[in-house]
Amino acid sequence: MTEFTFNKEFRRELRESAHHYGEVVFLESTLRPGMTVIDGGANRGVTTIAIAKTVGKKGCVNAFEPVSEYYEFLQKNISRNKIENISAYNQALNNQSGTVTFYKHGEGSGLTSVEEAEIIRVQAITLTQFVEAHRIAKIDFINLDCEGCELLVLREAQALLEEQTPAIFCEIHRDYLKDLNQSVKELVSFLKFLKYTVKPIQVEDLNSDTDFDKCSHIYASV
Repeated sequence: MTEFTFNKEFRRELRESAHHYGEVVFLESTLRPGMTVIDGGANRGVTTIAIAKTVGKKGCVNAFEPVSEYYEFLQKNISRNKIENISAYNQALNNQSGTVTFYKHGEGSGLTSVEEAEIIRVQAITLTQFVEAHRIAKIDFINLDCEGCELLVLREAQALLEEQTPAIFCEIHRDYLKDLNQSVKELVSFLKFLKYTVKPIQVEDLNSDTDFDKCSHIYASV
C-alpha cells in the first residue's frame, strides 16, 4: 500500500486487511474531536490519516516515521488527502535521542533484526524531548507501532504519562519484544504501575474475547 485517497472506496478495499481495518475502526470509535495525538510508527499513513480525520480541525496529530521511503509516502498521502492537522517527522520515537541503527524489513522497521533485513541509520527522539521542544501542553492519546520499541518509548516518558495520563493504543510484537529481552507482561505491568487500566484487543475481530497472550494490541486508559 503506497499512495491512497482515504475515501469510501478505499475503506472498502481496506476491509481486505482485517488487521488494518480493525485498527482504523477501533481508533475512530475511541478518539474524540479536538484531541492531540502522538502517532509513533506512522508508516505510509493509513491509521495516521484516519486519526487526523477523527480528531478534526481542532485536533492535531504528531506523526513519526523514521524510514525515509515510508516517510515520503506519508507526506504524499497527507498532501493527496488534503489533511492539514498532521505534523510529520522523519524520526523514530525511542528512549534516547540521536542516531540509532534500525532494521528495515517488509512493511516495517525497528531496533531488532530479522532475516534479510536492511540495516539503516535513522534519527530518533524521546517523547519527553519532543513534547518539551514543541511546548505541547497536553497529549490526549498515543498510538504506537514501533516494532517492539513500545516499552522503551513509554518508560522514558514515565513522568509525562503520570502527569498527562494520555490513553495508549499499542500494537504487540512478541518476537521483537523478546529480542529486546522484554515481554507483553512487562509492558502491561508497567502501565498498571502507572495506574492505567489495560485491556487486550484483537483488531481482526473487535468483538472477540482475547487475552494478553494472544492479543494484537493493548489499550490503556486512566
